[in-house]
Amino acid sequence: INLPPCQVYTLAEVAELITSALSSASRREKLALALKKEGYIAKLLHLFQVCEELQLSQALQHLSAIMEGILCLDQAALLEVMLSQECFMGVVGCLEYGPSLAPPKWHRHLLHRTTKLKELLPIQEPELQQKFLQMYWAQYVKAIILPKLGEASLPNLTSFIRCKKEEIFRGLEKDQKFWSEVLAQLTAEATGAHQRWELVNFLKDFCAFSLVFHQNTEAFLQRLAKLGLVPVLEILLGMDDLQVASAATDILSYLVDFCPFPVQEFVMQEAQQKDYGTDLIRLLVKQMFCHPAGAFGGAAQVMELLQTLLDPGNLLDTADVYKILGFFNSFYTRCLPVLTAPLLANAVQGTWEIDISLFFFLPFLLIEGIFLVDDYQTAQLLAVILELLTFCVTRHKEHVRSYILHWDLLRRVLLLINSRHTFLALGALHFLRKIIALKDELYTRHITQGNLLVPLVQALLENGATSKPLHWAVLELFEFLRLEDCKSLVAHVIENFYPVLETITYVQTFQGLKRKYERDKRRQKQSVH
Repeated sequence: INLPPCQVYTLAEVAELITSALSSASRREKLALALKKEGYIAKLLHLFQVCEELQLSQALQHLSAIMEGILCLDQAALLEVMLSQECFMGVVGCLEYGPSLAPPKWHRHLLHRTTKLKELLPIQEPELQQKFLQMYWAQYVKAIILPKLGEASLPNLTSFIRCKKEEIFRGLEKDQKFWSEVLAQLTAEATGAHQRWELVNFLKDFCAFSLVFHQNTEAFLQRLAKLGLVPVLEILLGMDDLQVASAATDILSYLVDFCPFPVQEFVMQEAQQKDYGTDLIRLLVKQMFCHPAGAFGGAAQVMELLQTLLDPGNLLDTADVYKILGFFNSFYTRCLPVLTAPLLANAVQGTWEIDISLFFFLPFLLIEGIFLVDDYQTAQLLAVILELLTFCVTRHKEHVRSYILHWDLLRRVLLLINSRHTFLALGALHFLRKIIALKDELYTRHITQGNLLVPLVQALLENGATSKPLHWAVLELFEFLRLEDCKSLVAHVIENFYPVLETITYVQTFQGLKRKYERDKRRQKQSVH
């Protein structure tokens, strides 16, 4: 392919040539070879400087179409040139004169500022620093400047980004000096807010790199843990910058998923040293309660973190039993009352007023103590809390049983069956079912003496209830009582509620419960005689 001379009067011809080549793979390759051989991109960028100075609007629009076309050729050799230190800002400058982009120079100003911040990362090797900038620039072009082209249309650009990520990962994964400097800068008072954000985001992305390249993520995170990653994350979680705290939570999630032991050891040590429990757990709780409205993905993430940390199956076999007990005692006496505060609240005129004394373990947590009853966001938060409590019921039987009985928590949870949010009502029912499945005599006595099944019966008898998923879930729970041979609870249901439940004849559940109850009574009499 013969290229026209790189002049203002030939730009329309060049744009047409590139556009026509896009439809043929062989022509794309031939055009790419010609562009590289003649150093044509550098010539175009020199011409761009002239056109921008003279404000030749038609020529600038042609240059924008030409650069977009060259990117769409998606040839690795050209991408390397366009994303080089010498050419990239000129390429972006050309693209800025396209019809769909922001006013000229906006992207260049932004990229100049962000590139300066990324250059503050303590990468000592110039070649590696250049690869990092190229990766960032390529991601910016793909996501911000040319988003309409989509993932599938630029496979070589995607491959270019992946290749740079892998080169960066291999160059830095074992560089202890680099990571020590990163961790030190993250917590240094002299580090500015924007620089700290770049550092923590880089660390988060690097954790993701280790997964993408199927490397030993656990070994990488263990190296960071030995350098002091956990206390650094604790400091970041305590900062007022929500973006930094959120990124720190993401990094902690990676650490807990792949390498939980250093985190568990850290929180157990903190629980021993401090009267009010562990700062790390308290800060995670703060993340839950202080997220902006609607950001309950963060609450769910915190709950997953807590479940992993609280799972006895994840603890090292060599862990000190006294440390473990101290940590669990700290969690149940200091942290769980805060997490369950919305459940322990008293309903007053459409709001739940929370006892602020529950929060004295979190002196930095300013909370008004009021949640809207049945507000959707509150319902989401309560559902997440219920999920953690259900986990505790199955994994910490004695600790959580004492907690539930002391606070009369099951009664509070079962009130949620009246919620207009079906997911929350079903979560409360699931919690009850997990407790019943334990067949624990203390729980059973608590349910019968407290008459805690009343909300379930009321839900069954409500007008139009048969059209609701909750109705059938409650029926299934009563059937579960019969199948699991829960004698005390079956007797409680029949003796207290059968006169109203026998009217439900579209299922045989309660007739079956009555027959089981009478059969159990006969056997009991026979055993006495």
